[in-house]
Order: sequence, then structure tokens, then C-alpha cells
Amino acid sequence: DIWHECYANILSPEQIDYMMKTIQSVDRIEQDIKDGYEYYTAHLYGRLIGYMAMKPEDGYMFLSKIYIEKDFRGRKIADQFMQLIYDEAKWLGRDKIMLTVNKKNLDSITIYKKIGFEIVAEQVTDIGGGFVMDDYIMEKQL
Repeated sequence: DIWHECYANILSPEQIDYMMKTIQSVDRIEQDIKDGYEYYTAHLYGRLIGYMAMKPEDGYMFLSKIYIEKDFRGRKIADQFMQLIYDEAKWLGRDKIMLTVNKKNLDSITIYKKIGFEIVAEQVTDIGGGFVMDDYIMEKQL
């Protein structure tokens, strides 16, 4: 549900469905974990309301995903996720956080800039199925 909500105004329903099958499937998440990604979830009153994924890379921590259901935004849940990645990065000796964000995802870009991220590059990635991700690469020095 979160993906459809977050991307409804940015991507076609067909691309969102394709990404759900290829990027957010159980098999893909299990493979991500085998490849070194760490997934975390947020729950409120027993309900899953968000999740994030990160992976240590050479010299930086990669923030792969951070999603919070719309009704639960503004409650500092994302702040807690961000603190977790900052703490993990520092513990592992990484001095920056990097992420990719869709160029049309203006709300997220604004939030990332507000907390100290800067756009450092652009990237177009062929994700198969006739679809591409047109992203900014953002980073924050710790």
C-alpha cells in the first residue's frame, strides 16, 4: 500500500506493480538480506506502519528504502529510522549516508535536503520490463 501511495503521482500503475513484483517481493527482500541489507520495521499499536532498509558499502552507508504510511508521518518515525542509520554508519566507521530518490519525488527531496542531504549526481537505471528509474543520488556527510 505504501508504494502505491508514495508513487501514484510519479509513476504509472504498471511500473509500480512491476516494481512491487521485482523490487519488493518476498524473494527479492530475502535476497537483499543475503546480500547484506538490513531491514527494519516500525509498528504502532500492533500495526506495521513503515519500514527501511540500509546496507554498508565501502566508505558509506546506503539508505535503500524508507517508507512510512501517510497517516503516520509527522510522528518522528522517520527521524528514528534516520538516527538508526546514522548510529550504524558511525559504528561501522562510515562517514556519509547515500541514497537514491526519484527526481519527481519532490516531497522526499525537500525533506532530505532539510536534514542535510545534497544532490551529488543523477542516475537512470533500467529496471527491466521497459521501465527505468530516473533518480538523484543524494549524500549526507556525518
